[in-house]
Amino acid sequence: MKHLVISLSAIVAVALVSSTQAGSDNHAAKSAIAAIRLLEEERNQAILHGDAAALERMTSDDYTFVTLRGEMLTKAAIVQNFRSGAAKYQSREISDLNVRVYGNSAVVTGRAVQKGAENGKDYSGDYWFTRVYVKQGDRWITVALQTTLIQK
Repeated sequence: MKHLVISLSAIVAVALVSSTQAGSDNHAAKSAIAAIRLLEEERNQAILHGDAAALERMTSDDYTFVTLRGEMLTKAAIVQNFRSGAAKYQSREISDLNVRVYGNSAVVTGRAVQKGAENGKDYSGDYWFTRVYVKQGDRWITVALQTTLIQK
């Protein structure tokens, strides 16, 4: 009987610790999701307003972007396009955001409808995107983006 009580006590203790940990993990995930949703909106506004400094701050140095035209761009190229004025957007709306957090990494899928151009190439259209974030220190930073044009 004594062993049964000890075993049951141990099971209850483990369940309580697991429940507390799950609650803590759930809170952290919800907090990360909210932060990343905010970053997506801030990034969208930076693109609309040609804010190269904000884009530089939000983007990892080894960032890769596969455009809806199938081109591979780096952080340096993107920031330079906005800094020089070669990238200009008249409108851009994001929607259908789905943020999934995996520890210190997160994957965002969503939809964007935009009107604009970069380096004389029309980048207007409706497309799906997948963006990857990692948490570095106390902040989330984007490391990769892939876009796919939605054919009408």
